[in-house]
Amino acid sequence: MDIESKKFLGQPKNFVSIFNALLFDGQLVLKPEYLKDENSELVMNVSSKHVDIIKRYEDGTYLDLFVIESQSYGDPSMAVRVMEYESVARMRYIRQNLKKHVPMILTVVLYVGESKWNAAKRLS
Repeated sequence: MDIESKKFLGQPKNFVSIFNALLFDGQLVLKPEYLKDENSELVMNVSSKHVDIIKRYEDGTYLDLFVIESQSYGDPSMAVRVMEYESVARMRYIRQNLKKHVPMILTVVLYVGESKWNAAKRLS
């Protein structure tokens, strides 16, 4: 992810706008004030890659992790990589926070390449 995109999406209002658009048809359900920076090392996989932006959403009732991954080329393994990131994050979270519930993790891949995306869009 380029620096300007990371700055833009690093702003809580911009970050939650993407998830509000995808999950709630643009309604302002998720609030920027409940976003916290999350250590992206939490989801580092065995090949030492990490996601571009990860935020923790904690409003007293819910604890969720929202992830944005930028991709500049069609990657046939992207859906599986996302599954791997999420699985590793859940296992590490369980080890670090045994008394809390496992958060819901939602990953969005923003494709910024020039050609049409030709890889799987869903694991199924």
